Amino acid sequence: MVTAAPGVILSRTRSAGDAIALTRAALAAGATRIVAAGGDGTVHEVANAVAGCEAELAVIPAGSGNDYARSLGVPEALDRAVAFAVTGRARSTDAGEVICTAADGAVVRRVFVNIAEAGMGGDVVRCARVARRISGAWLSYQLVILAALAMLRRAPVSVTVDGERLGTFPNSNLIVGNGRYFGGGLQPLPQASLDDGLLDIAHIRDASRFEMARTAPVLRNGIPLDHPRVDQRRCRTLAVQSVEMVPVEADGEWLGYLPATFTVLPGALRVVRV
Repeated sequence: MVTAAPGVILSRTRSAGDAIALTRAALAAGATRIVAAGGDGTVHEVANAVAGCEAELAVIPAGSGNDYARSLGVPEALDRAVAFAVTGRARSTDAGEVICTAADGAVVRRVFVNIAEAGMGGDVVRCARVARRISGAWLSYQLVILAALAMLRRAPVSVTVDGERLGTFPNSNLIVGNGRYFGGGLQPLPQASLDDGLLDIAHIRDASRFEMARTAPVLRNGIPLDHPRVDQRRCRTLAVQSVEMVPVEADGEWLGYLPATFTVLPGALRVVRV
């Protein structure tokens, strides 16, 4: 740790999990505002340590996607983002919680601030993770998507929304949004709000590889509400099950597989935002 200014401590993360440990240490020491400088993965870890606390969360976008920062309205210019993180006003902000199953069968429980997915989105994150382990570097997001498209399988999933079972459907991808953006600025859920006490869902059903590829441009400005392959709705709780191993990700972090439950956590965070 390095002191940057009176009352400010800088801490550098070196591996996965560091941001959670450092945040918990800062909170134990009496920190009242935690600033996450990094990408969505860093913010994800910090949020999991801060959620439910009185301490405030601020974000300085310094990653490859920075999608949560977009939803918050954080300035893109570094100097303005730093000033905003230090002097901006924190507001009560929703988060989501996902409970799913790890590869070893253990239960995984995580808070997510932006978007979670089950299906192709989970494969995209998993492919990116494997590629980083093999090559030691980031590959093009487009190349990772192509790899996930090649793996696309429309596994049957059972969907229950706010206690009402909707049925079983072939699943291409299920997007669960607290925020509006993913994939470096795509807007699958432009109507999503960070403080409405609801999760927004876009369930892409039974779409082929070709249809999923054609959906990409649509995601730039939002999936039309009348899209024939997409069921869109809002809810407080979503439960999804499958007999197959459908991957689950949250905030760009691969967590495990279905079954999973996604639940909104109204006002779980105090976040510096517009």
